[in-house]
Amino acid sequence: MATYKPKTSSIFLYDFVLKGVRWHGTTGCKTKRDAEAVEAKIRAEKALDTGKRAKPVITLDAAAAVYEAHLRANGKWSATADYLIANIVSGIGGDRFLSDISQDDLRRHFALRAGKVSASSVNREIEVARPIWRRVRHTYDIGEMPDWGQLRYSVAEQDPRELYRDEEDRLFDKLRPDLRDFARFALASGWRLKEVRHLRWSDLNYVECTARIIIKGGKTAQRPLSEAMLLLIANQPKIGPFVFTYVCQRGRKAFIDSKGRKHPARLEGERYCFTQWGWRRPWAWALAEAGIESFRFHDLRHTRGTRMIRQSGNLATTSKALGHTNLKTTMRYAHASDADVRRDLDASDSRRIPDGREIADEKPQKTGSN
Repeated sequence: MATYKPKTSSIFLYDFVLKGVRWHGTTGCKTKRDAEAVEAKIRAEKALDTGKRAKPVITLDAAAAVYEAHLRANGKWSATADYLIANIVSGIGGDRFLSDISQDDLRRHFALRAGKVSASSVNREIEVARPIWRRVRHTYDIGEMPDWGQLRYSVAEQDPRELYRDEEDRLFDKLRPDLRDFARFALASGWRLKEVRHLRWSDLNYVECTARIIIKGGKTAQRPLSEAMLLLIANQPKIGPFVFTYVCQRGRKAFIDSKGRKHPARLEGERYCFTQWGWRRPWAWALAEAGIESFRFHDLRHTRGTRMIRQSGNLATTSKALGHTNLKTTMRYAHASDADVRRDLDASDSRRIPDGREIADEKPQKTGSN
């Protein structure tokens, strides 16, 4: 029907397709007869329009599919991109036209996301949403391009947090046994959380002491395995395809969530692979019991990088171990602790000897020929 009135409005809208182009908007009328007259006038104007033909409209779901095809064609598709795009489409509405999605619609969506995840996670979703609009803007009607910068959330800069030796002892003493090896491997390797979670038995090469893993961006990389890492792997029960598993503390029945995703049953006492967030509760409990504040799981990676640089001073090997593509990123791990500064202060104090006594200044002796 060309004219209609939404249940929540007293004003009639028009919506029709002419020569493959959809036209829609408000008539500004409260009666159907007046609305039909306005719609007929608009239809006639569009039919007589000799200007540049308007672009066709496209739904958010279809635009996301165009962007997905682009990522796949360029080898940039990843599970993270899939997850973020799915959140955008389901949260805003996949059947909505991009030209109908306003700045306020986007602001409301990301505000809801900000209530569930961190500000940096919301910003990553915004960075995925933006190219969806940009990818189709030359071919389809997207309305006014959103102001993406205005949607971003401010994120406080946080320096790398090192786990000190006494904290390490307390933390691993409180961690649950099935999470302890998982965290120890993350600390020993410097790998990202996702890389540790997704390590498979089939990825291991015991002859070369290496492992092939999926790194950030969906690419594959080969990483060396140290003796400590190999020992931790050897201690894991071989259950399923993944190396690290956890012991289910409380069983549950199978269910389907609000997004239609199936979740299998869990049996108490059985081992399963670590889920994306399943480790968080026992991790937070162990930190609280150990009296450690402001420490994230990702800081295990920071700790390994810091210790490597402090021990060797070699940015190149540290960068390779952590999988950095830019030495500037590795430089963030080269921060100095209070102990480092104190040691160098003592070492640079030339007026003191080991027992702490001051050394008297010596007057320079005159030199010359007899």
